[in-house]
Amino acid sequence: MVMINGDKIKGNSQRFQTFFTKGLKCACCGIEGKYFGKEKDFESKRYHLNLYAIDESGNEVLMTKDHIVPRSKGGASELYNYQTMCAKCNVAKGNN
Repeated sequence: MVMINGDKIKGNSQRFQTFFTKGLKCACCGIEGKYFGKEKDFESKRYHLNLYAIDESGNEVLMTKDHIVPRSKGGASELYNYQTMCAKCNVAKGNN
């Protein structure tokens, strides 16, 4: 856990491990995450950090942890099977 402005935030998630070991660029389109935003989950009331990129129109784009081989196709939930991907590309990739 890390403390940011008095709020506890999990700092060792697989998502963060993916960003720090695989990089901040989308594996598909190449957009690069530029900053983390501290956000609060409505249900759990816990804070977390989301990584955002800025697209060519100046809009925020959420960066995600993608399964290279989808879990539904036998892919593992392990670091070797993760890649950084923007939300737009992740949605477009779907279950492929």
